Amino acid sequence: MKTTNFCQALVGLLVSLCLLPGQGKAQITLKSVGVGLSYYKPTLDYWNQRSMLSLYNNDQGASFSGKAMPTAALEVGLWRGLSAGLRVGYWKNSVSGALRIGGIERTETLSLAIIPVSLDLTYRFEPTTGTGKTPLLTPYAGVGLSRYFIKNDFSRQVVNNPGSVSESQTGNSYGLQVFVGAERKLVGKLSVGLDVRYHLGSYNQATGETPASTEKVSLNGLEAGLALRLKLAP
Repeated sequence: MKTTNFCQALVGLLVSLCLLPGQGKAQITLKSVGVGLSYYKPTLDYWNQRSMLSLYNNDQGASFSGKAMPTAALEVGLWRGLSAGLRVGYWKNSVSGALRIGGIERTETLSLAIIPVSLDLTYRFEPTTGTGKTPLLTPYAGVGLSRYFIKNDFSRQVVNNPGSVSESQTGNSYGLQVFVGAERKLVGKLSVGLDVRYHLGSYNQATGETPASTEKVSLNGLEAGLALRLKLAP
């Protein structure tokens, strides 16, 4: 399934969740839309510990680090402090290094892109008594059912010998996200939220070895960042 089709299916699900009984048409309470920037560090244990990357740079190795990830999200109100939302991120990083095998020198580069698409269920701990004052912070917590779309691009440049290659692989896998955060009103309908998430997921990577084999790559890792949200409904 393509990323676009999956996102369309999730949006359709959000619409169906907001149908009001007894009405002739859908009534949707769009609560907010927002954009954010997070720091996400997936484990990527196979790539960082057991793959050919460990042989790079005279066996000094190379590994993926954490990286900033832009996000976009929308949220619809369900009941009181409970809401459902669709969130999409884009994470990309690359590693490269020199490698010498059988007297042949080569330079290899691996780029990895991860697109986490998450259907979130969030509960905000909003004040239950009317004080007439805006709370300093509104904490929240939730869980998300996620689908991770993966793409890697690999290139090899061989010095003074044939064997240079350039290839891509794509795939996807399901996972979970659990998160907590706190939100503060800035001005008008604009608010800012601090979001801390833990990703739970993995995908199977073809190694290209003979005989054919696959390795499980962990996507587990912490994500933390800020999001600006435009509030469209209470």
